[in-house]
Amino acid sequence: MGWGKGGKATVFRERITRKCGTGSPEHGMLVFFCTLSLFSPMSRILRFSLLSLLLLPAFVRAEFFGGVSPDMQGHDLRLSLGGILWMDGSVNETFRAFYKASGQDSKQSLAESYDLDDFGVKTPFRTLGFHYERQWPYGALRWNTTYLSFSANSTAKRDYYLGLSDHIRYNGHKYDHLKIPRGRKFSVDFTGVMTDLTYGFTPVTFLYDDIYAKFTPSLDIGLVLIGGWYDIDAGHSTGTAVYQNPPVDFVVGGSSSSFIGAGAPMIGLSGDFRVELEGDRLWVNRLGFGYFSYDGSSSFLTSKGHRSKELDISVLSISGETSIRFPLQNGNAISLGLKMQILTADGDIKSKEKDTEAIIAARERFNKSFDFKMISALFFVGYSF
Repeated sequence: MGWGKGGKATVFRERITRKCGTGSPEHGMLVFFCTLSLFSPMSRILRFSLLSLLLLPAFVRAEFFGGVSPDMQGHDLRLSLGGILWMDGSVNETFRAFYKASGQDSKQSLAESYDLDDFGVKTPFRTLGFHYERQWPYGALRWNTTYLSFSANSTAKRDYYLGLSDHIRYNGHKYDHLKIPRGRKFSVDFTGVMTDLTYGFTPVTFLYDDIYAKFTPSLDIGLVLIGGWYDIDAGHSTGTAVYQNPPVDFVVGGSSSSFIGAGAPMIGLSGDFRVELEGDRLWVNRLGFGYFSYDGSSSFLTSKGHRSKELDISVLSISGETSIRFPLQNGNAISLGLKMQILTADGDIKSKEKDTEAIIAARERFNKSFDFKMISALFFVGYSF
């Protein structure tokens, strides 16, 4: 079936009509964004978000024009002070195909789980941030960087077997696995940054003369990165221990320092709603949604081919901010505001091998599930020019 009459194009047009309606000309933008949502695995969330962002034009009579007005274009710099209000994360071993394939299913009970509480990580903790935005007539570049640092002290609730970097030294050798014995006190320090770089396409602005307001929806694409240096100190090394099957040497006690990081591309939607106040002040509000999903090989995450797994991961970011801009005599402005963000990620890492003999030969390790959730808030001061 081709893209001609009665082909795939016709079928897709019928799907758009069923989902989004034909729409009158003044509702063309709504139909356009609804059509985009048909391609997304998060279509329901995206449609709900789009309807929320575009709700005002549906109920308030508004004019609109392409891009953004000249008074909205320019540069915006911010410095922020805030904190991670709440953070939670865990890694859970779920199932080991090797045990089942080799008739040792009873050993599935050896699966372990770790969460942030096991390492004494408590919130809140402070953050510092920097923001830069450049707005052009039909697009905007946004760069946010947040610096964070925390220290935690804890006592091992059981024997902790951790796969880390190869920076663990003992008796002149390097190891990449650390055992923290039950009851051993240890410390964790982390210093890092969270960065997101986004380009937003701003095709139209709605103008509401009755309430002196403007609304600009944006289709966003970008990249989110989290990375930094960690240090785990579990006291003096007292020897090595053999664990796992196949056997792996773990250093008992000791310390490890290395870089850890993760990143994901994001696609999403956002909207700016600006209201003119008395004294030429401006009330600026922004709501944004970003999403990423991947289902495939984890080979790009590791240099060891025998550890390549099937990776299924989803990341969702929701952010909102509000600020007041105060005009200066030189035509520029300063702003004071508040921003909040919710970031969640979850997924599964599973064995790629399906054949029994291949599973036994590879001695596949435990499948794992993981999740991460974070809520942050910050106050900022900005300068627009």
